[in-house]
Amino acid sequence: MDFVGERYYKLNRICLLCLGLWPDHPYSPLKKIQVIFFETLLISFLLCEFNAFFTLKHNINIVFKFSMFVVLTVIFIVKYNAYFLLTHNIQYIYDRVKYDWNMLKTQTELKIIRGYADNAKLCTISFILLVTICMLGMYILVCIPCILDIIVPMNESRPRGLPVLVKYYFIDEEVYFYTCLTHIVIALYAGTMIVAAIATLLIAYVLHTCALFKIASYRMDHIFDENVQQMSKNLKEYVFHEKLIHAVYIHRRALDLTTIMTNSFAALYFILIGLGVCSTSLSIFNLFNTLSLDNIIDSIFLMGIIFIHLYYLFVANFVGQKIIDTSTDICQSIYNTQWYTAPLWIQKSILFIMQRSNKKSALIAGHLFDASLEGLATLLSMSMSYVMLFESIRA
Repeated sequence: MDFVGERYYKLNRICLLCLGLWPDHPYSPLKKIQVIFFETLLISFLLCEFNAFFTLKHNINIVFKFSMFVVLTVIFIVKYNAYFLLTHNIQYIYDRVKYDWNMLKTQTELKIIRGYADNAKLCTISFILLVTICMLGMYILVCIPCILDIIVPMNESRPRGLPVLVKYYFIDEEVYFYTCLTHIVIALYAGTMIVAAIATLLIAYVLHTCALFKIASYRMDHIFDENVQQMSKNLKEYVFHEKLIHAVYIHRRALDLTTIMTNSFAALYFILIGLGVCSTSLSIFNLFNTLSLDNIIDSIFLMGIIFIHLYYLFVANFVGQKIIDTSTDICQSIYNTQWYTAPLWIQKSILFIMQRSNKKSALIAGHLFDASLEGLATLLSMSMSYVMLFESIRA
């Protein structure tokens, strides 16, 4: 990293390096070991889930619980492997981000981009803390019966169980309970960290694009400053022209970055949206089911999973809404300036910019779904519809 905003993306880089996903050194021996480890961890976890489904007796409630964790594991595996297919795109976007930081000169513009980078950094920290707290809480919840056996012993040991329906090959889960539990927690923590690390990097890219749109609005606002109006006619036209070029250039880069991100990630996120809605629906359905059975530990565990789902959906769609808002704000910024004092040829150029900025720039998945608050409401509505469908199937 060699740019002004290096410190804002340092945490994203560390997370991706730990997961073997940072694109700087794709063929290093350490990265190959990391990839093999995480692939083996996630695939072994998925195989243990399928082994439980095919070897243990189960009813409709167990099928829904099994399906929830299988879908989650599939999301982890898909996202981890899809990242490698998009490594060049992600590296290209990161190089653009570095260039954008280095080309900004004024303190006001740097303040704007730093504000959005601060939000991206805060989002990264919140995701990591949320995932870590939830996984640590899950481990403690599962160990509560064992802790109570030590603090308040009974004639018989309290029943204990694994949080996920798994069946290990050639291993007795009761004898090697903590070994199996550790494998489950590490697999779930690695999977959620994969999702969080990739998501927060992309969120940082989106917020960077929002900053570019905001800087374009700022430049448009200051094309017709009063000090320029007092210049001679020829000098004023020259300054108008130069300022307009700089504003259009940054606006063009923001539009291009939006298009690049949409083209790079549209297909992947269209698949992940379907899996995410399915996972959210199954989690909510299983929560209702465990509440009806008065299973407190499983209920708390599922509440944590649902909260992570909802937080992820909210943040992703919120930043999607931000890019829509900042892209359309440019039109209003131009309208509020003294554009009518400019020469006719500049007014015509500004009219084209207003027409383009009046059309929203959005992150679109599969040509069907816009990341926005309206899109969030649609996803939540779909999730609840599937919950009702699952309830009717169970009935």
